[in-house]
Amino acid sequence: MNGPLARPARSDRGAALLLALVAIAILTALAVDLSYETQVRLRIAGNARDELRAGALARSGLNLSRLVLTFQQQLDQMAAGACQVTGALAGGGQAGGAAGAGAPCPRPQLWNLVPVGSLLTDALFPAEEAKERPERRPDEGEPARPTATYGDFEGGFEARIEDEGQKVNAQLEALQTSGRLGPQVESLLRMTCDARWDGLFDREGADGQRYSRTDLLIHLRDWADDDAASSALTASFPAGNCSFLVPPNPFEQGFGDENFPYDRGRDRYRAKNARLDSLAELHLIAGVTDAFMAAFGDQLTVYLPREAGMNVNTDDPLQQLRFAWLMADPASQPLVADPGFAERLRKALADARMGGFLTMTPVQFAGVVEALGVKVRSEYLSQNPKNPFTDRSMAFRIRSLGAAGDVTRTIDAVVSFDPNLNRAPDAQPGQPGQPGQAGQPGQAGQPPVGRLIRWREE
Repeated sequence: MNGPLARPARSDRGAALLLALVAIAILTALAVDLSYETQVRLRIAGNARDELRAGALARSGLNLSRLVLTFQQQLDQMAAGACQVTGALAGGGQAGGAAGAGAPCPRPQLWNLVPVGSLLTDALFPAEEAKERPERRPDEGEPARPTATYGDFEGGFEARIEDEGQKVNAQLEALQTSGRLGPQVESLLRMTCDARWDGLFDREGADGQRYSRTDLLIHLRDWADDDAASSALTASFPAGNCSFLVPPNPFEQGFGDENFPYDRGRDRYRAKNARLDSLAELHLIAGVTDAFMAAFGDQLTVYLPREAGMNVNTDDPLQQLRFAWLMADPASQPLVADPGFAERLRKALADARMGGFLTMTPVQFAGVVEALGVKVRSEYLSQNPKNPFTDRSMAFRIRSLGAAGDVTRTIDAVVSFDPNLNRAPDAQPGQPGQPGQAGQPGQAGQPPVGRLIRWREE
C-alpha cells in the first residue's frame, strides 16, 4: 500500500559512522590516559633516579669533609710534634721540652679554608664536556644550587663543617674537680642573661609551669648526673642576671626529687641520668621550649666529650666576647661591657690569627684580651691543666647537601675524634698504638679517622 498511513521503510544508513565516532572517542580516552600514566611513571622513575644521585652526592660531600678533617688532625699532630722538638732544642733537656709543649704553635685550619663542594671536585677533576656546556643561571627567586657534570648528568653537592668546640656546651656532665663545669655554667648564663630574653623564661610551658634561668641549669645538670636527687646552683647574682659569680663547683646536692618537673604533664617520664645524645633531646628537659631552641639552638652543642674544653679559635664575635667575659677578672669590668669592645676584640684577634687562617692558644687569646686593657685572671695567662679553654676540637658537625635535577638530599652528621670512642675495645689509654690524647691515630702509622656519632638523612 502506498496510502498516507503507510510507514516509511527503516534505513540503517549512518550507524557505522556513529559506531566509528564512539570507538574513536573511547580509544582517544584510553590513549590519553595511557600517555598520562606513562608520563607519570616516567617522572616517578626520573625522580627516583635523581633521588639516588642526590643521596650519593650528599654522601660524597660528607666523605670529602671527613677526609679534610682527617688531614687537619694529621696537621695538628705534626705541628705539635714540631713545636715539642723546637722547644726541646731551644731549652735543652726535659725542661725545654716541657716549655715547648705549651709554646704557641700556630697551624692553619684546613676545614675552615677548603670549600668542600662541587667547585673543589671540578677544580681537581675538570670534565672536558663541561667546557662546551653553557652555565645555567638560576631563575629569579630560585635558590642557587651546586652544579657540576658527572658523566651523563648534572648535579652537585656542598658541605659545611662546624666546630662543635666553639659552641656553648649544654652537656653539664663534667666532674666538679675538672675545672670545666663552672665555665660551662658561666657560658650558658652569659648566653641567656640579656634582658631581651626575659620573655623566654616568663611564659608558661606545656605543663603550665615557668622555669627561670637557674631552674634550666639545674634541670640540665639533673638530666646528666647519676642520682635521683635534685641539684642546687650555688651561683650568686649581686646585680641582676648578667652580673653573677659562679664558683668552680657550681652545683651541690639538693633534697628534692629531680623528676618532679616531669611528673606534672600528661605524658610523664623520668630524667635520663645520662648524657644527651642529640640536640633534639633538649626538648625533653624542663625549661627548654621551641622558642628557646629557635633563639639558641645554633649556638649549643651536646656532642663534645666529657672533659672537652672550649675552643678559642672562633670567628663568631659574640662567642669571642663571651670568652673575654669568662677570662676577665672581675667579669663586670666596664671596658668589657663597652659596646665597641666586641669590634676591637674581633679586629685584634683577626690580626693575631691572620684573618682566621691560623690558630692561637688560650694563653695567646688571654694576652690579646689583656692587651686591650682588660684585666685577665692569672690562671689563663699561663699553662694550666685545668684551663677550660683549648685550641683544638674533638667534634665537628657536617651538613652536606646533594642536588640532582629537582631533587635535593641533606645529611646532618657529627664526627668525633674523641680517643675514648675511637680506641679499640681492648686498648688502654696511653698504650702503644692507642695513644690517650685526642686526635692521635688509632694504630701506629694510621691516620686519625673520626667516628660518626650522629647521622640524619633527609
